[in-house]
Amino acid sequence: MISEGIIGEGEIKVTCGDTAAAWGSGVLPVFATPAMILLIEKTASECLMPLLREGESTVGTLLEIKHSAPSAVGSEVRCRVEVVSVDRSKILFDVRVRDSAGEIGSGRHERFLVSNEKFMSSANARLDDCFRPRISPGPEQ
Repeated sequence: MISEGIIGEGEIKVTCGDTAAAWGSGVLPVFATPAMILLIEKTASECLMPLLREGESTVGTLLEIKHSAPSAVGSEVRCRVEVVSVDRSKILFDVRVRDSAGEIGSGRHERFLVSNEKFMSSANARLDDCFRPRISPGPEQ
């Protein structure tokens, strides 16, 4: 059962592929905000996996993140997420990201518990909708 107080931890050693220059979110060779967001989402998702029933998953729906300090290539970056509230299918995490010099990011992350089958059905229906012809009414006569 998913409940308040569940903690997950993840880490990454920053490589050239994790930089703002590589991600296209800037030109400097420092840990990219999109790479930090990926670390946060992965850490939160993985900490919930052992608690899910077969056919369930969680999906990220909201991030309120401040990236407050740079981390150079070679830095060890650690992420800690903690479930601070559970409201039916909505799970809210407090997030802290650090390197050896201190905090580099913080904020909140929201995930929803979903049925894989229903979620994919909804996603596929949206795809199908993209290919339906759009018929607009003709000029009024």
